[in-house]
Amino acid sequence: MIVQMKRLTLVAHKADERAIIEALQPLQAVEVLKDENASFGADQLDAAESRVQQLSEALAILKPYGEKKGMLTPKPEASLDAIRSELPEALRHSEELEQCQRELARIRSEAEKNAAVIESLRPWESFPADMQAYKRSRTVRFFPGILAAADVEKLDEQADAIEYQLFSEGTNRAVVVACAAEDAKSIAAFLKSLNWTDVAFPKLSGTPKAAMDRLEAENAALAKEQERLLGQLAEKGAYKAAIEGAYDAAVIERDRLAALSVMAQTAATFELEGWVPEDRVAEVEKAVSSVTDAYYFAVRDPKEEETPPSVVRNGSFATPFEEVTNLYSRPDPKGIDATPYMAPFYVLLFGLMLSDTGYGLILSLGCWLYLRLKKPTGMSGGITRVLFWGGLSTAVWGVLTGTFFGLDFDVLLGTTERNLFPLLVDPMGNPIGMLILCFGLGIFHILFGVALKMKMAFSEGDWQTAIFDNLSWILIVVGLIVFALPMVSPALPAFLGTVGMAMAILGAVMILLFKGRAKKNVFSRTISGLGELYQITSYLSDILSYARLFALGIATGVIASVFNDLCGMLMGSPNIIMKVLGILIAVALLVALHLFNIAINTLGAFVHCARLQYVEFYGKFYEAGGRTFQPLGYNTKHVRITKS
Repeated sequence: MIVQMKRLTLVAHKADERAIIEALQPLQAVEVLKDENASFGADQLDAAESRVQQLSEALAILKPYGEKKGMLTPKPEASLDAIRSELPEALRHSEELEQCQRELARIRSEAEKNAAVIESLRPWESFPADMQAYKRSRTVRFFPGILAAADVEKLDEQADAIEYQLFSEGTNRAVVVACAAEDAKSIAAFLKSLNWTDVAFPKLSGTPKAAMDRLEAENAALAKEQERLLGQLAEKGAYKAAIEGAYDAAVIERDRLAALSVMAQTAATFELEGWVPEDRVAEVEKAVSSVTDAYYFAVRDPKEEETPPSVVRNGSFATPFEEVTNLYSRPDPKGIDATPYMAPFYVLLFGLMLSDTGYGLILSLGCWLYLRLKKPTGMSGGITRVLFWGGLSTAVWGVLTGTFFGLDFDVLLGTTERNLFPLLVDPMGNPIGMLILCFGLGIFHILFGVALKMKMAFSEGDWQTAIFDNLSWILIVVGLIVFALPMVSPALPAFLGTVGMAMAILGAVMILLFKGRAKKNVFSRTISGLGELYQITSYLSDILSYARLFALGIATGVIASVFNDLCGMLMGSPNIIMKVLGILIAVALLVALHLFNIAINTLGAFVHCARLQYVEFYGKFYEAGGRTFQPLGYNTKHVRITKS
């Protein structure tokens, strides 16, 4: 259900400001609103944000090191005082880590630069002269470069004007061409006509070979320094857990300062404006009174122009399904919380889409273990619980449709002749019956949404909307179904068809006459009614959408059956050695393939079941557009905060 929100005004002495905020933060019950007169120093908030960023970067550096957490490892528990006490040392470690990372970056950069220079000098390894000194002649001009091997012979055409020497082999040759200074321009033009690339030696003294040796020695020293620094990082991995706790403490402090920064303040007092759920007002005031007796505390209903956050409260079964609704949109605070109405349908339809007892048991067991060991919260915890209930529903539907890992129960237990497990509906043997079941569930699902819209209209005192805009559609849809029953099943009395047609006509007349009731012009009112009656095509489209229940349900069973048949063929070899080998391979394949089938079809069931809720069900009554409640609290990432 939707919890009514109250606008909170709290005024107290500035001396109690931090203590009050600290008392409110663990409650996670107050969303603090920004005041235009807020004057809190931004430097404190910037410093807090800087600490969070610094610790975040330290954790990124330590990611490859420290203890590796398994997928099922739960968050460690710690008190706020405990993780706060780790903050100074964690900041010191983070500074050392940042310095170490900067040094590693410098070393890698220098090593890469040296390696690039070494590679550029490799063709000149046999060059005998100092790379800088050979240029100093006033009468001779030198052209070092890379020349295509096919053009080397063309150098001989200028034998009267140049001398050249080759220094490498291969398709591209390192070469130095020398000529008289007065011929330099013509020789340069000649070289450009060839497949020639000028080379500029790096500003290093000595021969290329000597420079390469020095650079390689320098890289060896850099590698040793890098290894030492990496060893330091590995040692710092022991502090990873402490830095994680300190990071959460820094986030809590940052969030508290962020709340202080948006509150109005004077030299002596502060004023907090915010939203609080109606059922937690007393709890919030008790927290304030535990700090001081000198305060002003008042709550009121939201004004018409104000937009309070959307908060819902449900029982243990429906609460996880709030995450499914949130993926669509939070409810309007003035509307209705769809979650408790949607949850049973979601479980029912999810199980029908997957409909295999073995798959359902595996899914529920896996979710139960994950919840038990990992203890997830938030969206991951909610979705896992949704899948747990979906798995139980799948197991039940698997019994009704007769499948266990793609096998018929009688085939699995060898009781085919006695037929100990008769099926409620056989998707393969009676697909029409399965489709009728799916469409029947869909019609009930859709009309339940229309009935909820009627309920909302009656609660608002708008009986005309309830009767003329909603009950009319229930009469039309149900009436058409009742009208068709005697044609489908001749055993039913014929008068049912007459009753059904009367219901449908009554609903159509109600829409035709009263849909445009706000309009005074009779012609305009009739046009509005005719336009609304066209929505019968929308209802037909919505009902046909429930064929996806049949499609996904049969796909799961068929794919599982194909996997079983393929692996059964591997086990059927008459050769004993091949038979044993085939059994081993088949068992491994069965496990892998069935797990894949569970994963892919669970994803399909989750998505398509949500789609049926969002479009076919919510479309009939749900008012979206609410905003998320963002209370001041402990938004920790690595540690679960305990009271002591």
